[in-house]
Amino acid sequence: MITVTINGNAVTAETTDSILKAAERADIYIPTLCYHPDLPPRKGGMPVHVVYQGGIRFENDPSKTPQTGLESGCGLCVVEMADSGELEPACGTLVAEGMSILTESDKVKARQREKLKEILADHPHACLTCAQQEGCPRTQCSSNVPEKERCCPQLGNCQLQKVADYIGMDPATPKWMPTDLPVIKDDPLFDRDYNLCIGCTRCVRACRDLRGIEAIGFVVDSGGKIRVGSVAPTLRESACKFCTACVEVCQTGAILDKGLKNKREDLLPCVAACPAGINIPWYLRFVAQRKMDEALWVIRQGVPLPGILGRVCTRPCEETCRRRDVNEPISICALKRFAADNGSEGWKAASLKATDSGRKVAVVGAGPAGLTAAFYLRKLGHSVTVFDSNEKPGGMMRYGIPDTAFPETCWTRKSARSSHWVLTLCRPPQSAMNCP
Repeated sequence: MITVTINGNAVTAETTDSILKAAERADIYIPTLCYHPDLPPRKGGMPVHVVYQGGIRFENDPSKTPQTGLESGCGLCVVEMADSGELEPACGTLVAEGMSILTESDKVKARQREKLKEILADHPHACLTCAQQEGCPRTQCSSNVPEKERCCPQLGNCQLQKVADYIGMDPATPKWMPTDLPVIKDDPLFDRDYNLCIGCTRCVRACRDLRGIEAIGFVVDSGGKIRVGSVAPTLRESACKFCTACVEVCQTGAILDKGLKNKREDLLPCVAACPAGINIPWYLRFVAQRKMDEALWVIRQGVPLPGILGRVCTRPCEETCRRRDVNEPISICALKRFAADNGSEGWKAASLKATDSGRKVAVVGAGPAGLTAAFYLRKLGHSVTVFDSNEKPGGMMRYGIPDTAFPETCWTRKSARSSHWVLTLCRPPQSAMNCP
């Protein structure tokens, strides 16, 4: 750990931190558009030979791009080195002991406004100067802004808007001239509006470096402008997996989730449809990584019997799965069963259990509801005894579902003190499928 000074404040940072990262740790805002914490820097990014924006083909001009790739990023994250007065990019400059940095000097502000002006010249920006930014219905424009230049769906959530509000727009910023680039709405899961792209290449890096797919790329055209698009005429021809990683990093609305009104219900419809509210994407990710115990830990936050549920669930989550729009829904129920059949008891290590409360609880009925109640009561620290009038526990799981649905299960013994069957939970119960 080292100490640097940012705007007169001592900041502790790691030697591997960039100035931007050190500032983030100290909650000091430095504007940037190309940087993302999960992505490599734009500097050095290599163009492809050709990209497509709908039916428009753009070829790379090698004379506009050095052999080492892009020379810089957006240029907005510049800071001034107090000792030398030099301007350096905060995203690509590592901190050093005793370094003194200025992020809000006149020199910094002037450079940032210059760079922002260049970006806004190729991006619709009437929304940034509109007096009705707050509360505009977007159905009509009192400022008489032409329809093609009006506010996009990102109004209020646009990173470019946040940067412009912080830096301030140069009065000499030229008026945006409509580009009439394609707006593509016939692909599944997300829409693309190339008129809103600022060439930050975050989507390209997400596709290439996070997913390893390379369905989208960028070129530098003969005018020196960065053009982002699919590497084939369509996304499907480009081998796009429609994972939406590009959507997550897009900051200007050039790529938007399709029909996203309620983020939980529209972006995660499987979770919204699950009666138990299980974090389905979370445990599917663990299953994909072959981490069955971690998957079971996630599942058991919502249900205690994943092996049985993985065999008899009616799968409302799959009916709403967004992958249906691409090819077919993910086999969520079968993967829950797979995790239960192939996991061990390792999930218990991460399953928190409260200290004993000293309280005793009797649960009448050893069906799925009773066993679920007993499971979570025990996790809360209560001593639980489950009573049932049948010879064996399970309720409808045992007596209402055919034996062929799942193999023979084992349960604890009948109490010697009663004619009723008793299950005493000294620890969180196991799934019937994993019971030793």
